[in-house]
Amino acid sequence: MSSNKTYRTWVFLGLLSKAALAQQLPQSVTIVVYDSAHVRAKTLDRTEHIAASILQTAGLQLRWGTGVLQDLVDLGTDFTAYSPGECENGPMSAILRVQILSRAPSGFAPQAVGYSLPCAKHGIQVTIFADRAAAVCERGAPTFGRVLGYAIAHELGHVLLHSNAHEPAGLMKATWSERDWQRAAVSIIPFSPTDVQRISALLQRVSDGGASE
Repeated sequence: MSSNKTYRTWVFLGLLSKAALAQQLPQSVTIVVYDSAHVRAKTLDRTEHIAASILQTAGLQLRWGTGVLQDLVDLGTDFTAYSPGECENGPMSAILRVQILSRAPSGFAPQAVGYSLPCAKHGIQVTIFADRAAAVCERGAPTFGRVLGYAIAHELGHVLLHSNAHEPAGLMKATWSERDWQRAAVSIIPFSPTDVQRISALLQRVSDGGASE
């Protein structure tokens, strides 16, 4: 084999190695939590631990931060109705912001534990209702912190997928039954393989410099 061919072969193998490494390395995301409900510190730690365990099934490397409540006024909430194309093809934010409210505002479905804004270009992307999470616990479901953790992971799943769509079963199911919560009480319900692939592809935009904040 000539030296020129040998050089090209090593370059090709090097590119393959980098591509394989990129697929193996977890994607890095920062999650900032604004606790307007003043959840107990121990419970909030448990909440973040559960949410992290679920989100890591999508290959994510997470950094958690505590948001300053006074900043919520300046952050605002982006309710703009972007077109499907703008949402699906828009940049992925490297910082995901979650707020926990004490009570759900009027107008939300009784079973809604929170909501997400997958297409938001700024501000809070996920809002969780502490009173709704507590109500789930009263029906014999997991602990309060565990319900909060699953609610956060589910709503962040919408943001990571750039979609409000739900699946018939699993983490991204729209309405959870008593049996779903019983399963969540004793195990980690992961993202589906299809969702893992979609999240990985979208988060690659962060690595490629297409992220927004």
